[in-house]
Amino acid sequence: MTHEAVRAIVAAGLLLSALATAAQESPIEGIWEPDPSRRERFPARAPLRAEGQRIVDEGRATHDPIEDDPGKFCQSPGMPSLALGGASYPVEIIATPKQVTILMELHQQVRRVHLEQAEHPTRPFPQRNGHSIGHWEGNTLVVDTMAIKAIPFGSVPHSDRVHVVERIRAIDDGAALVNEVTITDPVMYSTSVVVQQYYKAAPADTRMLEYECTEGMWADHEAERAARQAETR
Repeated sequence: MTHEAVRAIVAAGLLLSALATAAQESPIEGIWEPDPSRRERFPARAPLRAEGQRIVDEGRATHDPIEDDPGKFCQSPGMPSLALGGASYPVEIIATPKQVTILMELHQQVRRVHLEQAEHPTRPFPQRNGHSIGHWEGNTLVVDTMAIKAIPFGSVPHSDRVHVVERIRAIDDGAALVNEVTITDPVMYSTSVVVQQYYKAAPADTRMLEYECTEGMWADHEAERAARQAETR
């Protein structure tokens, strides 16, 4: 048998092993509905540093919490707020050997957790949801996220140095899911903040729905257009 044939057999064996491992280690797959009875919120009195308090106070002084809410303008909250506020909406998890994809109904956000990358890129492109890598610890998916754009207001104010680690695992014999979110930000907070979010397994016929934030804006536009046309008749 040639060396090439041996390598092909070994590669095929490794692929099958990876697929089998992924199947064994992916009880988190599926659609999960929020469980408000066990949901935790970001603490109202977070351990803010002096600089963090200054940033928060400045944001509160310049932004109205309702009129200036980014969500009102269809802006996704970004991480780590998305991992917390997103727990009020269903989430679908798809696991493959190379990537875990988290589909969040809130703002139809897509998070990609890269399993084949041991480290983040040296110069990652900052995004609202950051860059996520992950690995399995038994049946727990550990997700490490960084390169998150700074958002100094909202439910979880944070700088661009925020670092988020999630530990996602099925519990209650697969009937529930918990995501333990650890938020570390040396600019904003004196210690890490840990919040646990809980979900229930969705019924078999459950499907994710569309979240079309701009639909209301379009409806208002159409009403105003119709009114203008009526005035010219």
